[in-house]
Amino acid sequence: MNLKKITTIICIIWTLIVSIWVIHNEYILTVGRKVLLKTIPVDPKDLLMGDYVILNYDISQLPDSYHFSNFSLNEDVYVILKTNKDNIASIERIQTNIKPNEPLYLKGKISKCNTTIPFFKTGTCINYGIESYYVKEHSGKDLEEKLRNGALAEISIDKQGNAKIKEIINKKQ
Repeated sequence: MNLKKITTIICIIWTLIVSIWVIHNEYILTVGRKVLLKTIPVDPKDLLMGDYVILNYDISQLPDSYHFSNFSLNEDVYVILKTNKDNIASIERIQTNIKPNEPLYLKGKISKCNTTIPFFKTGTCINYGIESYYVKEHSGKDLEEKLRNGALAEISIDKQGNAKIKEIINKKQ
């Protein structure tokens, strides 16, 4: 094979990899079940990091009924969710395996909390992979204001418990 053929093959492979990643993310946003999560305010000085914000949710805190001793650091967990009449999700229970008939759950990983967040009482949290939200340039201040006023994150969850943030919306009055 000559260099031109090798370069073409490499370009095709990378194009396929990037395309599959984009299609997978769009699939979750398009067909996943939509729910709302309550965000937890963070000090605005620490909120913006370039063109994304760091989000925390009330479902990120390990509930008092669970103890860190029940789980290991970096252990995969499945958080079974329940929704209220406004479609706002909360934790129903946490388990280390999932039954095929569970209607709504998020896949997460046990981690240490960012201890600078005053709302979190313990050092144990659940990371869902939706803690960063990218924003348009120069729109961070508006989002900061929404978060201070208790904004909700609309997320889309696929059947395997993977989630993507669809948008940040103002809290329903």
